[in-house]
Amino acid sequence: MSDLILKKLKKYVLYISAIFFVSLWGHLVYSYLYHGAVSEAIEWWTISEAIIWNFPHFNPLVPSNDHNAYINGLLYRSMLEYSPETNSFIPNLVSCNLDNLLYIECVLENNLLWSDGSPITPSDIESTLNIIKETGVNPIIAALLDQTTIRTTEDSISFSNTTKDINFLHIFLQPILPSTVVNTLNTENIDGKFSEIGGIYSGLFVLKSISQDETVGITKITLGKNKLYFGNPLYIDFLILNLFRDETHFLKHKNSFNLFNDKNNVIGNTIPRLNSFEYTLSQFVWSFFNTETLDSDMRTYLSSVLKRDEIINTLGKWRVKAAYNPFLWEENIDSEVAWNFSITSYLEEKGYYSKKELLKSSLAIKANEKQISAEAQIPKQEEIIIPKEEKKTQETLSYITSPTTQKYNFVSEDNILLQWKVDAWVDAVFINDYQLSGFNAGDDIFYYRLLESYDSIQEWENNYKIYFEIWREKELKEEFSYIYYKDSDILAEVESTFFDSTWDSLEESASGSLSTWESTPSLPLSTIKTSLTAEEIQSLDPLYFYNTEGDLFQIKVAYAQSDALMEETARIVEEQLNKAGIAVELKWLSLWEITTQLRNEELPYDIMLIGINLGYFNSNTFPYFHSSQVKNGYNFANFKKLGLDILLEELKSNNLSSTKRQELEIKILDILHDENIIKVFYTPKLHLLADKNIKNFSFPEYIPDSKHRYFPLLSAYLLEKKIIAKEQKWFLGFFIYLIESFNL
Repeated sequence: MSDLILKKLKKYVLYISAIFFVSLWGHLVYSYLYHGAVSEAIEWWTISEAIIWNFPHFNPLVPSNDHNAYINGLLYRSMLEYSPETNSFIPNLVSCNLDNLLYIECVLENNLLWSDGSPITPSDIESTLNIIKETGVNPIIAALLDQTTIRTTEDSISFSNTTKDINFLHIFLQPILPSTVVNTLNTENIDGKFSEIGGIYSGLFVLKSISQDETVGITKITLGKNKLYFGNPLYIDFLILNLFRDETHFLKHKNSFNLFNDKNNVIGNTIPRLNSFEYTLSQFVWSFFNTETLDSDMRTYLSSVLKRDEIINTLGKWRVKAAYNPFLWEENIDSEVAWNFSITSYLEEKGYYSKKELLKSSLAIKANEKQISAEAQIPKQEEIIIPKEEKKTQETLSYITSPTTQKYNFVSEDNILLQWKVDAWVDAVFINDYQLSGFNAGDDIFYYRLLESYDSIQEWENNYKIYFEIWREKELKEEFSYIYYKDSDILAEVESTFFDSTWDSLEESASGSLSTWESTPSLPLSTIKTSLTAEEIQSLDPLYFYNTEGDLFQIKVAYAQSDALMEETARIVEEQLNKAGIAVELKWLSLWEITTQLRNEELPYDIMLIGINLGYFNSNTFPYFHSSQVKNGYNFANFKKLGLDILLEELKSNNLSSTKRQELEIKILDILHDENIIKVFYTPKLHLLADKNIKNFSFPEYIPDSKHRYFPLLSAYLLEKKIIAKEQKWFLGFFIYLIESFNL
């Protein structure tokens, strides 16, 4: 029996050994064969992209939003294209010499075909541009072509311009249509829809199919690889665009795609299977300070109050990135407030005062009237005694033991001796900035005399802070006030209204928000002649400033609401100004109101908060700063300076080298810093979400326009195979591989 078991055991061991031997050598042979093998992408795969959008028109001639421009950029080629690697224009349909903006000559690239097999010619380009110029279907491109003469040959096209404008290069990004299609268009039908299946295209893809819903319209667009696109590097056979009418509808199907441009951060990083590629555009949010209503000091002060870091932290660093100037450099052009600037003194010079100052003025006027009146003989008294039941509740002081433990005290005579008990380890005692000379380290009690002749108390409100110094560290222990007034009637009136006026909270608020600027004393009471009664003054908000008639000083802030981010930004700006004691009138404006009413001075403003996109050229700052754009452009600061105009014109009129362009931009930033007419806050962060299974997928951190987000598709693929170099594999090479692998 045991022999039988032993035989079976030997048999099983033999089988297992044979299997192990075969597996081992199979693995070694496999490893040798695929050692040094090259990975090769497998074509014929499909990518599904989600888009939240009002559905497309497929017309490449009319102005488009980013989704329309994105799709049309997939279907049609332009003369040039933008390269994210070089941040410049590179050849697409043509190669051009762009050095001279007055005369640009371009040569057609070789082997260019439309999707129907017909050749792409310069006449196609000429026809497309001429129909835009004649019909004005795209006003921007039409305006750029207004003074342009176009000439073509069999393989070239040239442009002669009467003026130099770097923005003319935008025409080279215009999608081009075949002349056979253009010849069928006129003013009546040119702005129609181009949604034909089997149309003629020149881009990476052709339109294969469209799915529609009777209620919402187009729901799915299927694009197929354009096999006649010369040198088409795509491994993608089909690109399916799933269109959703709103975010709610999209979120119900968020797991049905593997590519999504999450520009509004709808889902963020909530789906683990997706990689998030963060990028920014040439856009930012900034504020203009109106130079016609705000002088230099006030503009600088407001710029200091508007805290960029606080705005970014509130909005979320995953949503926005700090921006410091219109060229999106790291250089901060914010001006610093002068050390001796006081917003309180500044506004008092303009005739605006705090509630506290107005109330003091009102009481002072009453006091002067009593002094003039012969009937107002005020007998001296030791101290005004207010019936206990009429006194409001006050905080109890911890360190004052005589003559009172109240936080707020009202007296008509000075010469008050205060005393405190302290711990034995206190080294020194300070009252405000004054160190008590009569106190020695180790004393358990100290004294402080309030005496007008000592200048330790004066008429009106006196605020004190007690500091203990322990081991060379000063620690605030107590705060209290003495309201001292010789006129007992005035004193009684003050005490009766003091707690209702919330001076204590005002003092705290003012020291927290304005202490940086407070260095100049308030104007003497005699200069303020208010007609307001004490009751009217009591109704005023203690945080803000008013004139002697009770009119509020406020800043008018207008903003263009383009999205939820801008709305949030406007509210943060309002809050920051409020904390600084500046009341705000916040006004939302539509883009139509900005271009019509606002520039016609129908809507006054002090600050304009707006977001812009400079696109491909920093020269696009021209409409925002040039003197000619004050009334007819977007110079919301209403700023005019000849030196700045000259720099902007040179930047706009030439296709400059990067070195020369940078020199001009530095000079422009210097002027903006000195004049302080803008405050740049941030550039929004966008996120392109891609399935982690997609290989060789990358995305640049910056592109000038989101329509260029198709770049990752040029090299991306889903599957790959290994290519064995069979001619390099031989029998002896296998054993050499084993020796090298096992260090034999």
